Amino acid sequence: MIPKILVNKLQDLPIGQVAESLGYAVSNNKCLCPFHDDTRPSLTLNRKTNRYHCFVCGAQGNTIRLVMKSQGWNFHDACRWLAKQFNVPFEDFSSVELKPREVVKKQKPEVNQVEPFYLRGLIMHRHQLTNAARKFLFDERKISPQVVEALGLSSIDNPVPMSSNMFGSWFNAPSLLIPYYDVDNNLLTVQARHLGDKKDLPRFQFPKGSNCQVFNLPVVKTLKEGDELWITEGVSDCLAMLSAGKKAIAIPSATLLKPKMVETMRFFIDKTSKISLHMYPDNDKAGASLFFDLQKMFPKIVHHSLPQGVKDFGEYWKLLKG
Repeated sequence: MIPKILVNKLQDLPIGQVAESLGYAVSNNKCLCPFHDDTRPSLTLNRKTNRYHCFVCGAQGNTIRLVMKSQGWNFHDACRWLAKQFNVPFEDFSSVELKPREVVKKQKPEVNQVEPFYLRGLIMHRHQLTNAARKFLFDERKISPQVVEALGLSSIDNPVPMSSNMFGSWFNAPSLLIPYYDVDNNLLTVQARHLGDKKDLPRFQFPKGSNCQVFNLPVVKTLKEGDELWITEGVSDCLAMLSAGKKAIAIPSATLLKPKMVETMRFFIDKTSKISLHMYPDNDKAGASLFFDLQKMFPKIVHHSLPQGVKDFGEYWKLLKG
């Protein structure tokens, strides 16, 4: 058994130097994370706490754990290697020499392909809504449960892989999982909307290789003469509009309006005669810019103004619901 005083000494070794001794290139207290397929340094080495933490895959621990987990060694071997590396007295009778694994410099991978089959299974498996998702949808956003059910929204309370490659990117948690379908209800991709309060994590995530499209495209096949189709900025506003009983689609964000999205909308909207387009632009510069861009493509789109001080339709819907 290794004495506690020796374990403490090994845990007090500078975490950055330990990482470098293992072969990792440390810069600005960061290095490539050995616990997932990392191409941009995401493993943070905290000098104050002397611990590591990856904000992508969630790996964390002290110096001994870093050696154990990155090398696949047991506790005794990790301590033995650290002691020898940093000249800490350690009584050991093993003749087996321990050498860290060679760190291969990772190149930026080619854009991954979205795996609809995997994502479909993930959505179906996670169909139950977590408490965080229910609070966000029903308590905070006043979204209709029927809309949530119809769109197949689900959620996660622990990180899960974005693909069948466990060493690829992961969805952060807790998150709402939002499926995107084409007009024929074929799953295209899944967007995660983070529900936690960690400001260092992105609010929205798409799997690598996602062809960002219009949300709720299947609704265009239900359009009939005289119908209104509402275009919203963001999925949350679209959920609110659908909860209000309107037929709606969403541009994921004001900065994600792409020519292919416009082509898709134009094709199906032009096929449906005598429908009218409507929009409540967000009360900000980005919202005004998005409406202006859409108006150039769809000159007859009708502008609706939000009440003063209301930032978007989602907020307006909450006011209407009281």
